[in-house]
Amino acid sequence: MKHTHKLLSVAVATALLAACGDTKTTIVEHTPVEEVVEQDKGHDDHGHEGHDHDHGSVSEAGRLLVTSPDSNSVHVLDIEHKEVAGELTSSDYANRVYATENSRYAVLVQSEQGRVEFIDGGIWQEDHGDHMHPYEEEPKLSDVSFDHVKPAHVTNGESSTAIFFDGSGEDAVNAEVVVFSEAYIGGDKDKVAEIHYDTNMHGAAQSRGEYTFSTIRDPQTESTLPTQIGLYHKHGDHFDQEKVFDVTCPALHGSAQNHEHVSFACGDGVVVIAEENGEFVATKIVNPDSFAENQRIGLLIGHENSHQFIGVAGTELVVIDAEHGEIEKIDWSATENYRFAGGSFNYDGSHAAVLDTAGVLTIFEQHAEGDEHHWEVAHSVKVHEHELTAIPEGAVFSIAFSGAENIAYVTDSNAQHVLGYDLETAEVKVEIELDFTPERLVWLGIEKGGEHTH
Repeated sequence: MKHTHKLLSVAVATALLAACGDTKTTIVEHTPVEEVVEQDKGHDDHGHEGHDHDHGSVSEAGRLLVTSPDSNSVHVLDIEHKEVAGELTSSDYANRVYATENSRYAVLVQSEQGRVEFIDGGIWQEDHGDHMHPYEEEPKLSDVSFDHVKPAHVTNGESSTAIFFDGSGEDAVNAEVVVFSEAYIGGDKDKVAEIHYDTNMHGAAQSRGEYTFSTIRDPQTESTLPTQIGLYHKHGDHFDQEKVFDVTCPALHGSAQNHEHVSFACGDGVVVIAEENGEFVATKIVNPDSFAENQRIGLLIGHENSHQFIGVAGTELVVIDAEHGEIEKIDWSATENYRFAGGSFNYDGSHAAVLDTAGVLTIFEQHAEGDEHHWEVAHSVKVHEHELTAIPEGAVFSIAFSGAENIAYVTDSNAQHVLGYDLETAEVKVEIELDFTPERLVWLGIEKGGEHTH
């Protein structure tokens, strides 16, 4: 299973329902950015040409793919050398970006055009039997793409990635799910399988080994949100439905997984699925009494090393303890009049962090009390130099997490730089100045330990 920081984006947050909160935030200013990046002019639009750098060894820091607003120009940054490793051009503007299951490829979701493309970040490793051999090349646009209607949620399992395509009721196009691995993008055409529905829906899927958990919607309902969850078993290039879980999930939106559980967020709680005696069993944890009227969890975050999920409930956060069947609010709320912008666990699950649309980064640490774990605020920092009451209109703040270091990277669309915050100290450890306007970003590279250790 994978870091679900690959699942988060500002666009997803717009679907969440609002809620109230009064948590105070301590603001810490960061120092001005001094490092300057000169763009590598040697790359063509697809990154196939350009000068090579003698790195000596493959960069452990990895790379950052950064998009620009309303542009199909995509930059890949070399974090270690603070320079542009490649400038590439996608077919259309990517309104959301993710990474594949091993963080080698960026997933460029072009929702309006119904297209998904991939960029090879250029840093990966292969199993050579007695060791894992790393490679580093220039980033490039893959010739693999998917063209289906309304690509939406992208999620990662331990060995595969799932993309849910919503389809369209207006155009009578049904939903479908594509599950594939990085090997498929690399040329192994057997490493892909699909689920085809008989209706459209705004759904979600979680791939887990040879199974995929995916949503089900009654075609007779007006809402495009599903209300049930199905278990699908892979057979070659397709999945067969093996069962429909009895536990319903009205107004389903959001899903995640960790080592023990797969979870789906519902209007009235969270469905958690676990394997018991060779069979998958679903139960529901209902929303707590502390929820305001109409408050619900609309986004879930999971990590292999954490027994708990973090949920976004409007402008508040909650912890979902699947083992104890509890949902508990975290002492955090988005800055007044703002909302959640993105967040996840760090690479090893020891920390978590969230960014709100006011550009306030909040870092959490986990504390154990007996067999229970609680998340507490360790640091809060404003990632820009604007007053919170005077943030420029249209400002976008985005976040991505390193898969190899305890660092979260943030962008401010009004400041042409990327900042990397140490999640232990909240200090700026990486400063990269740009000559373009950044919007969304995702980390690519070799994850810590080289395998799924989360």
